[in-house]
Amino acid sequence: MKVSNRVKRNISFALFVVGLFCMAARSVNVLQNLDSIKAWFEFAGIAFLTWCICFDKFLIYRRRVKKGILFGSI
Repeated sequence: MKVSNRVKRNISFALFVVGLFCMAARSVNVLQNLDSIKAWFEFAGIAFLTWCICFDKFLIYRRRVKKGILFGSI
């Protein structure tokens, strides 16, 4: 069973939105404890995962869907 690029785009967008909420939660921890290395590390980790992985995949699948490529990457 193949999953279409449209479904992959929607899933990656949903993960991006969840990542934004996680970034907001982690930013509260950073603001409460500005000197905490752990709080900064957690925030940097979730920011990296959200922007570099979820948002990047969303843009890739969005371009494919706009070009009319429903399956694959051609």
